[in-house]
Amino acid sequence: MFDELEMSGSSTRQVVYLSHLIVQIGGWAFRIGILIGLLQSGMSAAGLGVAVTFAPILLGSLFLSPLVDRRDPISAMMIVNAVRICALLAIFGTDGADSFLSYASMAILSLVQPVYLSAEVSFFRRITSNDGMISVLRNIANIDLLTYLIGMFAGAMLSDQLHLRGVLAFNLSAIILSLIVLLGIKLRFRRTPAILEKQPSGTVLDLAPLYPVFLAVFLLNLGAGVINVYPAIRATTGGVLDKGLLLTIVMTNGVLALLGALAVKPIFNLLGALPTVAGAAMLLAACLAIMSLDAGLTVVIASSSAMLGFGQIFAAAAHTHMVSALAPDRAGRLSGLFQCCTYSGVAGSGIAVSLLGDRLPFGTIVLLCAASAFVAFAVATFAVVRSRHSQGSCPVDR
Repeated sequence: MFDELEMSGSSTRQVVYLSHLIVQIGGWAFRIGILIGLLQSGMSAAGLGVAVTFAPILLGSLFLSPLVDRRDPISAMMIVNAVRICALLAIFGTDGADSFLSYASMAILSLVQPVYLSAEVSFFRRITSNDGMISVLRNIANIDLLTYLIGMFAGAMLSDQLHLRGVLAFNLSAIILSLIVLLGIKLRFRRTPAILEKQPSGTVLDLAPLYPVFLAVFLLNLGAGVINVYPAIRATTGGVLDKGLLLTIVMTNGVLALLGALAVKPIFNLLGALPTVAGAAMLLAACLAIMSLDAGLTVVIASSSAMLGFGQIFAAAAHTHMVSALAPDRAGRLSGLFQCCTYSGVAGSGIAVSLLGDRLPFGTIVLLCAASAFVAFAVATFAVVRSRHSQGSCPVDR
C-alpha cells in the first residue's frame, strides 16, 4: 500500500494543497469578518479577540501538535475540520461577535489551527523525500499568502454586504468542502498505509541540535512581527487613518512577498538550509532598518515587501530544516515547535509595541526590531558554523 501511496504522491500532494487552499480562504475571511464585528463593539473587544487568537495557538502547537505523530495525519486533519465546524456553528447561536461563546469558539479555532498544519506537514514528510520538503513548504507558504489576499478581500466584502453571519456561512462552506476533499483521500486508499501508523521514535534529547534554530525563529519573528501594525501606522497621518493607503500597502506587500517567496527553492538548493536561514535573517534585518526610516511611500512599500519576501524564505528554510532533521514520525512535533517559536515571537512583538508605543518614536521601535532580527542572524550563523564543524569532525555518508 505504501508503494501505491509513494507512486501517486505527487497527485496526492496536489489534492492536499487544494484542501489547504480552500480552508485557508475561509479562515482568512473569518478573521477579518470577526475583527470587523469586534471593532464595532469597541477597541477593548478587538483587543480581547486578538488575545484569544494568539494564546491558544501556542498551547495547541506545544501540546496538541505532537499527537498527530501517533495517528493517520489525514484523519487528524479531518477531526480538526469537524471541530472547526462545531465552533463556527456555536457562533451562529450568539447575538454578536462580542460574547462569551464567540470568544470561546475563537479560542477553540486557534487551539486547533497549528494541529491542522502539523498534521499536513507530517503527512507530506512521510510521502516526500528530504530534498522535496523545501518545495512542499514553499508551496504551503505561497498558498497562505495567496489565500490571505483572496480571503481578506472576500471577508471584507461579505462583512459589508451580509455581516458576520455571511462570513460564518462562507467559512463553514469552505471547511465542509475541505473535509470532503480529505475524505476523498481516505476513500482512495481505503486503509492507512503502515508508515502513517508508525509510533514516534527517539527522545526529547534528539532536539538539542535544533535549539539554535528554534531561538533564531523566535528572535526573527520578535522583530518581523512589527509588520502587523507597520502598514496601519505608516498609513496614518495626523491621527487619521487613510484606508486607501493602508489597502495599497497591504495588498502590494502581499503580492510582492508572494513573488519574492518563489525564489526560496533555488536559493535553498544552492546554499543549503542553515546558510539560507542565516542569509535571509541578515537581509530581513536590513529591511527592518530601512523600514525604521520615515522616507516616503515608495520606501515604505519596497522595504516592507522585501522584508516579507525574505521572511518567507527564512520560514520555509527553517521549517524544512526542522522537520527534515529527524525521522518522519517526528514531523508533527517539530512543525508544532516551529509554529510555537513563530507565534510566540509575533506575540512578543505585539506586546513590545504596546509597551513602548507611547514611550519611543515608532522608527526607534522598528530599529529595535531590526536589532532582534540581527541577533537571529548571529544565532543562525553560529548554527551554520557548528554544523560545518560537526560535519568536518564526523563525516556522514549521504
